[in-house]
Amino acid sequence: MIIYERVHDWVMTPQHHHGLLSGDISHHWKSTFIKGTEKWSEVIFAISQHDRGWIDLDENPSWNDKANAPFSFIDFPLLPKLSFYTKGIDEVEKKSPYAGLLCSLHYQSFLVGAKEPEAIEFSRHEKTRQHRLMEQLNLFDKEKKELVNLHFLMIKFCDNLSLYLCIQEPGTPKAEEFPWFKDGFPERFPFMDGQKITAEWLNSKQVSIRPSPLVLPATVSIQIKEVKKANIHKWGIAKAYNDAAWKTRTITFV
Repeated sequence: MIIYERVHDWVMTPQHHHGLLSGDISHHWKSTFIKGTEKWSEVIFAISQHDRGWIDLDENPSWNDKANAPFSFIDFPLLPKLSFYTKGIDEVEKKSPYAGLLCSLHYQSFLVGAKEPEAIEFSRHEKTRQHRLMEQLNLFDKEKKELVNLHFLMIKFCDNLSLYLCIQEPGTPKAEEFPWFKDGFPERFPFMDGQKITAEWLNSKQVSIRPSPLVLPATVSIQIKEVKKANIHKWGIAKAYNDAAWKTRTITFV
C-alpha cells in the first residue's frame, strides 16, 4: 500500500493500482525512444503488472502500531513482503518469461546491499531465475543485454514517476516533496544523453516533466481511497479501508 497522511484521513493507493498507472505512463513513451519493438508488448506488461504480488496483501490492509499508521510498502514486514514479491514475479513469468525477467531484476535491485538473511536468500533465488531466463531467451550477447538493461531502466522510471503521483498530495511544492524525488529520478537513459529527469507539480492537476521521454501532454488516472481516521478508530483499518469509496485522481504531464 502507498500511503500519505492528511489531518483527518489517510490517502491510500493499492500497489497494483500504482503498477497499472506505471503501465499507463509507459503507453505514452516517445516512439523514437522505443528499442526492441518485438519485445515492446512484454515490456509494457512487465511495467503494468510489476506490483501484482501486492494484490492480496492490499485487499485487507493492516495497522502498524509502532508508527501509528497503516503499513505501507516501505515498512511492511520483510519476510511476508518477499514471499509476495516472489509470488508476483512467478505470476508474471508464467504469462511472459521476458516480463518475468524484468520484474525479477526490478525487485532484486531493491535489495542490493541488504544484510538480512531473508533478503540475501531472495536475491540469490532471483539471480538464479535471471540466469535461467537469460539462457532460455538467448539474451547473453552484448546488444541483447544492453536492451534488457534499457527495458529495466524503463520499468524503474515508470515505477518512480507513478510513485511520485501517489505518495504525496497533488500540487505539493518542490521544497516539500517526498525526499526520494526532490532532486529528480535516478534513471539515466542513453537516448537522452544521460540527462537527469525531474518532475514538479505545477498545480493539483498538472506535473511538469523535463526532459521528457513521454509524448506530451499525457493524461493518466488512478483510483485511490481517502480513509477517515475516525472510521479507522471506530472500525479498524481493514473495514474502514474497504468501506471507503474509490476516487479517481487524474493528472496531466506537460
